[in-house]
Amino acid sequence: MRNFIALGVVILSTISVFAQKTQYSITALSSSLTKNANSVLLDEKIEIDITKNDEMVYKNHRAVMVLNKKGNSNVRAYTHYNDDAKVKNIEAWVYDAMGNELEHFKKRDFRDISASDGFSIYSDDRLLRLDHTPTTYPYTLVFESVTQSNSTAHIPNWFPLEGYYTATKNSEFIVKYNPSNKPNVLKKNLEGYDISISETPDSFICKAENLEAIKNEAYSPSYRTILPHIKFALNNFYLKGVAGYGKDWNEFGAWMDKTLLTGVSELSPATIARTKQLVAGETTNLGKAKKIYEYLQKKVRYISIQIGIGGWKPMLAEDVDKLSYGDCKALTNYTKALLDVVGVPSYYTVLYSGDEEVDLEPGFAGLQGDHVILGVPDGDEIVWLECTSQDTPFGYGGNFSDDRDVLIVTPEGGKIVHTKAYTFKENVKKHKATITVAPSGAVQANFIGTYTGLAYDDMYLLDNLDADDLEKRYKNRWAYINGFNIENTTLNNNKDDILFTEQLSINMPSYCSSVGNDLLLGLNVFSQSVSVPPRFPNRKQKLRIAEGFTETDTLTINIPETLNIDSLPEAVTIENKFGSYAFSVSKISENTIEYRRTFILKKGTFPASDYKKYRSFLRRVSKMDQSKILLNQNS
Repeated sequence: MRNFIALGVVILSTISVFAQKTQYSITALSSSLTKNANSVLLDEKIEIDITKNDEMVYKNHRAVMVLNKKGNSNVRAYTHYNDDAKVKNIEAWVYDAMGNELEHFKKRDFRDISASDGFSIYSDDRLLRLDHTPTTYPYTLVFESVTQSNSTAHIPNWFPLEGYYTATKNSEFIVKYNPSNKPNVLKKNLEGYDISISETPDSFICKAENLEAIKNEAYSPSYRTILPHIKFALNNFYLKGVAGYGKDWNEFGAWMDKTLLTGVSELSPATIARTKQLVAGETTNLGKAKKIYEYLQKKVRYISIQIGIGGWKPMLAEDVDKLSYGDCKALTNYTKALLDVVGVPSYYTVLYSGDEEVDLEPGFAGLQGDHVILGVPDGDEIVWLECTSQDTPFGYGGNFSDDRDVLIVTPEGGKIVHTKAYTFKENVKKHKATITVAPSGAVQANFIGTYTGLAYDDMYLLDNLDADDLEKRYKNRWAYINGFNIENTTLNNNKDDILFTEQLSINMPSYCSSVGNDLLLGLNVFSQSVSVPPRFPNRKQKLRIAEGFTETDTLTINIPETLNIDSLPEAVTIENKFGSYAFSVSKISENTIEYRRTFILKKGTFPASDYKKYRSFLRRVSKMDQSKILLNQNS
């Protein structure tokens, strides 16, 4: 009997090992999951227990098959911890292509490092991370961890597809909760995927199977806005031991104002007196705000601070005043405190930063965003202040904070509003130049460029560069011009008008190309920047033009008397839903021509079927931008 039982144990153990080897073997993976994939999430199970309002237990099991070097970053064998979140268990295993175990890692094998962003001087966030260097591909890494936290304000989102070029074979996401505090749920982009959601009286169970990898197609929306995902948020939560609430944004903002922003704005009598003196003579709120903002830029610098209530509560305004540094929360709160002194209202504002223009979810309140700015009301408008920058003009956010839904915290509660959207009529590059062509084909140009709107964003920091770095920027910008030299440079950053101007004297010894004894002159000297994106015959994603703009070039070109203009190209005009393009060349005198070019691109999102037309438009623009004329030697 004992032998029979022992034999049964051996058989079951053998079956288990065989099943595991099969599960992690490349031979068990369908070709549909490896297509366009650098990695495949073979098996994932995440269990989140928030049955207690003030405690979250997070269990994570994930097995990732890495197909090539580009897939290594998708392993994600790490977990965060701090004074509030403890790591209860962490392990990892590595398997070869056929599912044979190669290595087993315990907690002691993980690196314990600071989770600082590199700018933080205060941070209690740390990271346990496995540094594994693979020797062959494919391989599978299985990672398991358990963490326990006293914060339930931020429940991890479920992204069954974690990004471009990664597929998912199986993913399960379970949220266990107290029925008296049921989480709100937001479902995004689930259509067309094998994803199911079931619900019990005390849990949500989300499952996904066989999700194929998505290619990153040029001019696609941000992957965060197109991939399937589900978000959860509690109406009543805890943030590092502090009770919070917010069934909607109004209530959530009221909690922020009462809990996070109360008691942090006090300033010394000396600072109050100095601030009032600073704005003496200013009669408008915006005038006072500008004076204070420019004072702030000279006084303080940005340094990240990730301590306190989840990194969400600002440091004291009085401490910022003494130390002259702070993070986005601290500097925004400090600016707000200074404005309060002189009676100028302002709104502490939470948002997602960056050029992807990610909105806070208007109908889904909770701990969102990664940055704060300050809003100063001006009639029906709000003037936005980026308080971390020592260079940004007053009222200018650029593409770091433009055109997105944000949360303003007011005395009446929170409110979702939209930041300024810059249009193609505001984002303007204007180039004017007088160009003199020498008989040898050398070109001398006196160039003036002006930039407004988001075009200003690309230019205003040039004023801070040293001569070597400035030269590198120009060499990169006009890389298609061989061997040019900038002989004189004058830059003017007009922060009042948010206008950047550059005046350059440029020598291009080899600009014209020789055709026998004749010369070929490229007409568009300074704006050959339009690149043609790749073809996507079976495009899946929508077309997103992230930024609209207007470019104008007016070049007066002087031809030497020893050369004749063979012929001038005909004028071209193109107009469509994406924008317009026009160029013309006219003869002003026997030896002078004028080249005019206007290129307008309109911001917008279009169906995937429009991509081919858009690419064709850019191809025509690129071709026209390379137009040349033949200059014949006089006989």
